[in-house]
Amino acid sequence: MLSDLIREFDQLSDELLLAVRRGDESEIDLIDKQLQPLTRRIFDVDARSHSEIMAQIGFFNRLAMMNCEDDFSVRRYTAMMSRLFMRYLEAGGEQKFMRSRLEQVCLDPGYDPSVQELVLDSIPERVAVIGLDYRYIYCNQRNAEFHNKQPSDFIGKHMLDVIDQKRFQSRAKPRIDQCFGGARISYTYEVSDAHGRLFEVHCRMTPLTGPDNVVGGAVLVLNMQPMFASMTQ
Repeated sequence: MLSDLIREFDQLSDELLLAVRRGDESEIDLIDKQLQPLTRRIFDVDARSHSEIMAQIGFFNRLAMMNCEDDFSVRRYTAMMSRLFMRYLEAGGEQKFMRSRLEQVCLDPGYDPSVQELVLDSIPERVAVIGLDYRYIYCNQRNAEFHNKQPSDFIGKHMLDVIDQKRFQSRAKPRIDQCFGGARISYTYEVSDAHGRLFEVHCRMTPLTGPDNVVGGAVLVLNMQPMFASMTQ
């Protein structure tokens, strides 16, 4: 069902492109009215397998990248990706799969999967999921607290909105690009939090892969070790 809906969406998108080239306003309006509810139907599908989950999340990642110049659309589609991510993270049937994609972070086997906070917010590591457009799909409470923000503040945001350009270009982006290429990355660096406290950070990046090992993003797990007081304190 999901593949049929995505195929229908792609076909309508091709027809829309042709209508735009012809300047056929009535056809454009007609197709546009079909695309919006179809997008919602794709979102509402309850995926039943690993491949369907990644196809569904990948669909909205593709929409976000196609509309990269429209900030509203990017935030909308990345928010939908985040909601899908949490839907399957909480689902008992896919619980094992999603946990393995998060660097095999161990949780109490007796936890209630219906309670979102017990999934990733209770672990000591900072966790984030980054899409191929370098925008946040997910951020746990620990990572948000490090930046003195709320997890919802990150969804749809580009990494450049969180870290400065120099750190992004010289440290984060080259390694994330390797991760997007399928590599598992591990490195250590030092950083101060929003309160000026200095930490040594061990960062692990794992590709978030779909069918046929297609990478749809990167899972970042950051382990923090306090060092010494910042000179600014």
